[in-house]
Amino acid sequence: MFALRVACKTFAPDIPDGFAAMDSEIASFWLTPKGIGPRLSDGQGAERTMWATAINLMGWVDVEIGVKVADVHVDPEVVGDEVLGLLPGALESRAAGRRITINLVRADTRPVSVCFTDVKPAIRYLQDSVRSRRGPKGPPTIDEILRGTGLSGESDGHAQPPAPIAAPPETGTARSISSIEMAMISAETLAARLRAAEWLDADGRYRRRLGDELPNDAPDMVLFALHSLGWAAIERSWLHAGTSLDSIAPTRIVVDPHSVEPATVERLTDLCVIWSESLEPVSLAWWDGATWQNEYGRAEQVADRIHHLVTARQYAQFPTTIQSIAIEPDRLPNDVAPHHRELIDRAVRTWWAFGGNGDEGSGLIEALEREGAQSARAKLVELDQDNQFRIAAYEAGDLRLWDEITPAQMGGKRLVDMPDRRLARRVELDVQTAVRRGAPLVHRCRGVLMTQGGPTPFDWVRLSLPLYRRTHPTPRSVFTICMV
Repeated sequence: MFALRVACKTFAPDIPDGFAAMDSEIASFWLTPKGIGPRLSDGQGAERTMWATAINLMGWVDVEIGVKVADVHVDPEVVGDEVLGLLPGALESRAAGRRITINLVRADTRPVSVCFTDVKPAIRYLQDSVRSRRGPKGPPTIDEILRGTGLSGESDGHAQPPAPIAAPPETGTARSISSIEMAMISAETLAARLRAAEWLDADGRYRRRLGDELPNDAPDMVLFALHSLGWAAIERSWLHAGTSLDSIAPTRIVVDPHSVEPATVERLTDLCVIWSESLEPVSLAWWDGATWQNEYGRAEQVADRIHHLVTARQYAQFPTTIQSIAIEPDRLPNDVAPHHRELIDRAVRTWWAFGGNGDEGSGLIEALEREGAQSARAKLVELDQDNQFRIAAYEAGDLRLWDEITPAQMGGKRLVDMPDRRLARRVELDVQTAVRRGAPLVHRCRGVLMTQGGPTPFDWVRLSLPLYRRTHPTPRSVFTICMV
């Protein structure tokens, strides 16, 4: 028995922009139920998703400390009361002498900003805004947030109509877009181009073709190599493909700075020293989290730029090519296998019968085992004191992805420390959604996973069951059942 115990611009050679405001950036912070924490994202570029998750899903507050103004970003329909209660003291201690701008940021509407000369009227305005936006029912549930449904008085429980997209701000002189750059707008187009590229793998080793190491060089495998494995693509004329990389400089280097591995970066740096003898510029294509950016410069500038991008994005969310769609357990699509559908139905009924009580000795986990959880990939994850999900217990079921790690060795590890960390990040985001919702939730997933046999495409369903405890009003652990 599976016994679980609850437990595009050119490179500038000058000093990078932003150093003058470094002290203010360090003073900026996120406010969470635990108090003041580091500001891990400014909401720009590739870090937009992390910032939106914190503000629009977790209900945290972002405070950007400037020289004269402190910008407070808050979602009035989602922010937690405990976080709101900590804000006056945090502003008094960290934003003294500054004007306060309250930015009401909803995920589906344009932000509203009002500036105040003092903390107290700013807080009163924010509190009044929170009360009027929420209405009598309190903050919305996670599934209402994901549907775009607010509970404010003007919405009447219906999804808000989409707002028109604002024109982008002027960013200086526009660059012309070459035919090559236009082709790179589409990830599929880029992937098709890179089927003929040469590669540096995660250890910095040269690979003539992607298919020499991976199962194939189809577009999904190309994107998997860039986003999940952390490889770098090198484009050279077909006349020189296969010759030593030291001999001929490339026309383009393609990397995802969120995932490229340190050994690959160091190998590129060494090569750029050699390529710098050439007078020809080198193009750099890099993923900013939403689109592919295209820049160019001398080889040594390219090396410096890659180092900067990797450093700037080391705390950003891991990108993933895994698709995951949240589904109500009683609204499963027809393509879910009948035996998986039956297991989900039995497990959900059992969860409701026990009222989601996950206290040790309640019998809920043992009842889930009897319903067939031990035959699937199942694990119990818990939030630790740093709000990191850790694996309390793990069962591989009938499918083993990683021979080098036994189920017992998974206990105590953070989710993000699993061998395939992009998969781990996807699981973490899905589990956070289930915790926020507070009720059973199914995720329909598909994508390429790294296994002991190499990258392999999978199609699976995951049921997440949040567990309640007497000692805490909200779930702090989740029991998941993964059916492949």
